[in-house]
Amino acid sequence: MRSPHRRTRRVPVGSFDVASQRWADGGGAAAVTRDELVVATFNVWFSDFHDEERFRAIADVLSRKMPDVMVFQEVTPTALAIFLAQPWIRVRYRRAAVTGGDLGNYGMLLLSRVPIANVTYTRLPTNLARGFLTADLDTGGTPLTVVALHLESGKAAARLRSRQLGRVFRWLRRTENAVVLGDFNMRDSENGVIGEPYRDLWPMLRPDDDGFTEDTTINLMRLDSKNKQRHVRFDRVLLKGGGWTATDIELLGTEPISPTLPRVFPSDHFGVLCRLASGPTPTEGVRRQRFWRR
Repeated sequence: MRSPHRRTRRVPVGSFDVASQRWADGGGAAAVTRDELVVATFNVWFSDFHDEERFRAIADVLSRKMPDVMVFQEVTPTALAIFLAQPWIRVRYRRAAVTGGDLGNYGMLLLSRVPIANVTYTRLPTNLARGFLTADLDTGGTPLTVVALHLESGKAAARLRSRQLGRVFRWLRRTENAVVLGDFNMRDSENGVIGEPYRDLWPMLRPDDDGFTEDTTINLMRLDSKNKQRHVRFDRVLLKGGGWTATDIELLGTEPISPTLPRVFPSDHFGVLCRLASGPTPTEGVRRQRFWRR
C-alpha cells in the first residue's frame, strides 16, 4: 500500500485571465453573501470511449444547473481541458485541480463561483492513488467546508474504504459545518460507517427512491462496458453541522448524450446535485428553542 512522505499539500486556486486568455493561479473572486448553495459531484469516467463527446455533454448538463460548487473525479487531461474551455466556467468559476504525477492517469477538479480558500489535497492510505480535496467557502455568512473525495473501489476494499472515510472524518473533527461529496464506492452493506454528526442526504430527502448512481437498467453504456448488471449508490453527499440544511437532491446525466448515440451516456456514473440553505431545519429550530426554555 502506498504511503507517501507528504500526505497533504496545498492546491493553488486559479481564475481565467481574459487578457492572456489562459487560466492562471491567483486572482481574487468577488465577495458574495449566500444563504443558499447548490453543490454537485460527477465521476466523469476516465475511459476514452466517446470521451470528448461525453465530457461536453457533462458540461452541458451542468451549464443548465449552474451549481455554486462542482467537484469531479477521474478527470483526465482531456476532461480538464474541455471543462476549463467552457465560456460559462471561465467567466464565473475559480478552479483547483490535482491531476497527473502520483495520482496516475486521472485526478480531481473543484470549480467554485463562491470564493474559496485553504484548498488542500490529502492522500489517503490506498492502492489506487485515492485522496480528497478540501476547501473553505466564503459565503459571507455561515461558513462551510467542502470535501471532495474519491474512495477505493472494489468489493474487497470495504475495510480500506472504512479507514479512508475515517481519515476524512478525523480531518473534519474540529470543523463545525461541512459537506462531503464524491465517489464513495460504498455498497449499502457499508452504510453503518456513516453516522452522526454526518447525514447521508439522499435517503434523508428521498427515502422512497434508491438513488442508484450506477444503474444498468437505465445506463446501457455501463451495461455494455462491463456486461453485468449493477445497481449501487456510489456517489453521495453528506452534511455535517447545523449551519446548513439540505432542501433538495437529484441525479444528473441520466439520459443518452444524443438521439444518434442512444447507448452512450455522459458517464458510467450519474452525477448528484444537492441544494443547501443556511440555517437549521424548522424542526431543529423548534427543538433548540424548547431546549433553551428548560
